Amino acid sequence: MSKHRKHKPSSTKRFIAVTAGLGALVGAGAVVNAGTAGAQGWSASCSWEWPVSGSLSQGYHAGHDGVDFAVNVGTALHAPTSGTISVAGPNDPGGYGTYIQLEADSGEQIQMGHLSETWVGVGQHVEVGDQIGATGNTGSSTGPHLHLRIHSGGAVDPMSFLSSIGACDTGSSIVPAPAPVPAPEVAPESAPEPAPVPVVYSEAAESAPVESIPESKAPASGEEVVVAAGDTLFGLAAERGLTWQQLWDINPQIADPDQIFVGDVVNL
Repeated sequence: MSKHRKHKPSSTKRFIAVTAGLGALVGAGAVVNAGTAGAQGWSASCSWEWPVSGSLSQGYHAGHDGVDFAVNVGTALHAPTSGTISVAGPNDPGGYGTYIQLEADSGEQIQMGHLSETWVGVGQHVEVGDQIGATGNTGSSTGPHLHLRIHSGGAVDPMSFLSSIGACDTGSSIVPAPAPVPAPEVAPESAPEPAPVPVVYSEAAESAPVESIPESKAPASGEEVVVAAGDTLFGLAAERGLTWQQLWDINPQIADPDQIFVGDVVNL
C-alpha cells in the first residue's frame, strides 16, 4: 500500500461524462465536456475507480489513444485499481513527461502522464484508491491535465472502459476513519460539602434552687443531734429542711463538711 494513501483527496467535484459513443468523438485537440459521470458511490466491492475528479478536456479518438482530464497542478492521483508499479518518474515516451505506469492485477496496463510528482516506486504494489502521485503540466502539455491511457488487449477508450466495469467515485475506496466519539464530559470533582455542624444552643447555667425552710420544720434553737453510723451532713440538714451549707455554718467545729464522725455533736 502506498505511503501516500492518506493524502487528502481532491475536493473538486467530478464533471466527467459517461455517454454512449464517446469513443466516436473525433478531431485532435477537441474539448469535450459532456456533463457528469455516473456516480457509483462507495462499495466494498469497488475494484476500480476514477483516478481523478475533473472535467474531460479531450476524449478518445484516432491519434489520441487516451483521455485528458483538466485538473489543477497538484491534484491527488488515485490508483484506478490494484496492481504493481512498473514506471514512476520523469520519463518521456511520446511526451508524457513525468508519468506512472501501473500493471493491473487483472491484466490491464494503465499509463497516467504529465504528472508533477510521483509518490510510488517501481515494483511497489498499490491498492485501488491509493494516492500515488500528483497531476501536473510536464512533457508535451498545453495546460494542466491528466492523460489516462488503458491497454486491455490493445488501447481502449478509458471512459467507456471505466463506465462498463462500474468504476467508483475518485477516492471512494478509501473508507474514511470513523469520527472520534467525544468523551463524555465529566463534571469537575468538587470537594465534598462539609457535614453540617450541629447547632448547640447553650443553656444558661441553672442555679441550684434555693431551698426554703418550711416553717413547720424550722429548727428549734439549741437543738443538738449525735452523729450515728451512716449520717451525713447533707442528710441531717435535709431532714430538718436545711441546706448542708446552712447546717455547716451553724457548726464551725466541723472542718470538712464531707467528714463527720460517729459520736460528733451537731448543733441544729
